[in-house]
Amino acid sequence: MTPPQKQGERLFAKDYAGTLLDISLQDLKSAQALRKASEGRRENIVFLTQQAIEKAIKAVICHHGLPVPLVHDLGALIARLPADVNAPHGYDLLRFNDYAGILRYERGHSALTDEDLDAAVAAGADVLAWASTVILKASPSV
Repeated sequence: MTPPQKQGERLFAKDYAGTLLDISLQDLKSAQALRKASEGRRENIVFLTQQAIEKAIKAVICHHGLPVPLVHDLGALIARLPADVNAPHGYDLLRFNDYAGILRYERGHSALTDEDLDAAVAAGADVLAWASTVILKASPSV
């Protein structure tokens, strides 16, 4: 039986999970490259990490044959995961939500330290490795 869809969500073919996972990996690689660069907007590192996390969780939802919420809210996505499937860092990932929205258009309001950036990229790598294990039963190198 196909789960019902609500407005603001979409049911994708289960094999689309691999595509989302690949896009997530590319977003994380972009965040890692910016982290290594000496120039650029620090908020973009966290934005790309949030995008990688978002797509990785959506990939897991898609893999389970569930409708994917068309939102950037990591809390809503985590809540949609099956009860026995837990993303690393859980609801602590919500700290990245603002980087998918308002903080894309602002800068300097919150000071991002090197430790903040390293922790964000590491969290993204954790979520991507987890999603890869769920979907591919093997982790990509990130």
